Amino acid sequence: MSAVTNHVDLAKSSSRLLAKLFKNSKIDFLYRSQNSSDWQLLVDGRARGLEQIRDFLGDRNQSSFSLKKTPIGLCSASLMADDSLFAIALKSPSSRAKFSETDKVLLRLFIYLLDTAYQQLLHRRNEKSLIFSLNHRVLQLNSLIDTGIEVSKLDQSASLQQLALERAASLTNASKGIVRIREGDKVVEESFFPDRFSTQAINGEQQTIATSFKFANRAFTFELFEKESRRGVIPFEDTDQMLLDALARQVHASLENRFLLEKELENQRFEQDMAVAAAIQKKIIPIKLPDIAGYDVAGINIPSKSVGGDYYDCIPLGDGSFALVIADVAGKGVPAALLVSSLHAYLSAYLEGAIPLSQLAQRLNKVIWRASTDDKFITAFIGILKPGNGELEMLNAGHNPTYLLRRDGSVQELGAVGLPLGMLDMDFPYQSERITIEKGERLFLYTDGITEAVNEREEFYDVERPLRDFFLGHQPAQSGAFIRELITDIKKFTGSAPQSDDITALYLRRLP
Repeated sequence: MSAVTNHVDLAKSSSRLLAKLFKNSKIDFLYRSQNSSDWQLLVDGRARGLEQIRDFLGDRNQSSFSLKKTPIGLCSASLMADDSLFAIALKSPSSRAKFSETDKVLLRLFIYLLDTAYQQLLHRRNEKSLIFSLNHRVLQLNSLIDTGIEVSKLDQSASLQQLALERAASLTNASKGIVRIREGDKVVEESFFPDRFSTQAINGEQQTIATSFKFANRAFTFELFEKESRRGVIPFEDTDQMLLDALARQVHASLENRFLLEKELENQRFEQDMAVAAAIQKKIIPIKLPDIAGYDVAGINIPSKSVGGDYYDCIPLGDGSFALVIADVAGKGVPAALLVSSLHAYLSAYLEGAIPLSQLAQRLNKVIWRASTDDKFITAFIGILKPGNGELEMLNAGHNPTYLLRRDGSVQELGAVGLPLGMLDMDFPYQSERITIEKGERLFLYTDGITEAVNEREEFYDVERPLRDFFLGHQPAQSGAFIRELITDIKKFTGSAPQSDDITALYLRRLP
């Protein structure tokens, strides 16, 4: 296909596109080659373009891009990559219709597109002379793709940068290369190809290309030296730099993928551990409390996460009495859940031994201290109830006050008489006390997830709605109803604010 035919085809296709942008306008396309002073009318749209162009450019042989309003429309001329000129003349559809400044901008953008299209035309005209070079580039591209696939399949112990360095040297015909990994100013790792060498003997910027990236607080630098050819050492080409950059990006992406994969596997293992911990905790926290003759008892545990650090139970003992327990581990998540499991196991074992509460608390303090870190401890309330006479022997180890509603309507607070379990490695003298729960009286145990529940304004529940008042003001016929009313009131108070701590409560009513 001749050059003239190519110009005509480009002009016709451009004219059709331009006709859609400037409806009903007359359009002429003209062309002038580098060594000619004559204009060729490639598309005659009867816009009198030849006269406009001659008036516009005069006898100048060349012109940079220019655009001008003429009495009959718009006229533009642009210098192409091969120093030829393309010109466009637009005539308004009527003498009243004038082109606006927006039209000029639109035509200017179109000229830029035309220049790009013309460059593509020039590339096609030179295609035959580039066949060998293109075939070589295809080979390089295939090798680059193969390298990317191979890099992505490497196991964790293989050196990504070493493989990329070898492939980069092969693709660019570099005689040698090096990869340096730095942390700050310190080189922590070096890889050479084919063998260790000194870069001091290499002179000339054209004999070296380099690229780098940063990952995980490390700087990775790839350098290639001395491009070889049949004529000896020659300068690297732009394509060589592109290939080296692409290989470095593949290494960077592979390192990121490995990092993300490790994080994902770590998250999966964590989620599995959390699921196991949650399953274990579900077995520890009672689903249904035992029936106590003459009493109505109910409890609830709502962890703020999948596993929590709160614990409660009502444990039947061999002599017919029951252990009422509520506890709160400092902290949340798996560490707190592990301490809950330890507390449950040791407490169950010590309760079977029927030892006094004060000794039980001392033993628990020691084992919790050994099983936890310095920042972990447990507040707890432990009570031994004799259902027949309502006698309750109790011990409060740093836990929230327990409320007892007497028959006369007064509320008795049963406060802490000892340090939290596991706080100090010492034989702290825990002391228990005894009270009697009369018929019709109510006992309420809870954790600070209730008193310290916060709303959107970061106000505390117990400050705005004192828990003691709620306990006194709500005396339903069933213990379960009290628990439900309490949770409803807390949720109404907190609104859309997230639950900040585990919520646990135990409520016991002696029947009249």
